[in-house]
Amino acid sequence: MANGPWFGRAMATLRIFFGVVYLHNGLAKILPAVPNLWPDTPVGFVINATGGRSAQSILNFEVINQAHPVEPYRSLIENVVLPNFGFFGFSIGALETVVGIMLILGLLTPIAALVAAGMALHLQFATLWNDKWIYEYSVEWMPLLCLAAFRAGRWHGLDARLVRTRSRWIG
Repeated sequence: MANGPWFGRAMATLRIFFGVVYLHNGLAKILPAVPNLWPDTPVGFVINATGGRSAQSILNFEVINQAHPVEPYRSLIENVVLPNFGFFGFSIGALETVVGIMLILGLLTPIAALVAAGMALHLQFATLWNDKWIYEYSVEWMPLLCLAAFRAGRWHGLDARLVRTRSRWIG
């Protein structure tokens, strides 16, 4: 049943959708702000945003202000990540951009999907104790784990070509 043509198209559609989402999120973090593009443009969200919209302020609120119960994690965010957020914000944006491109192309899809799922799991861990719905971030990481498990890049992706030429390497 999972081998029908509809399944491959569904996997490719889901993979490309998540790729576009991660590509957009990544570019929004690393590109400079574009004034007057449209009202409240999300471009430049992390590095260029101010006030309550920036990812830095989100981490500060969710982890520090809400007193995250896991002390080593809270300490890492407070003493390492937040003081060096210029580096971490750009790194996260670059990683999201690369993961998005890999998912769109279907290139090394299990790796890209696992990295993306790890980012979503981090957000869930950061907000788990802060009156968020338990499924708020699981709707992101669960499908990504499925994309990795089903090796979704083998349908309409470059992984299909890699399997034919390097089957021992990619499995």
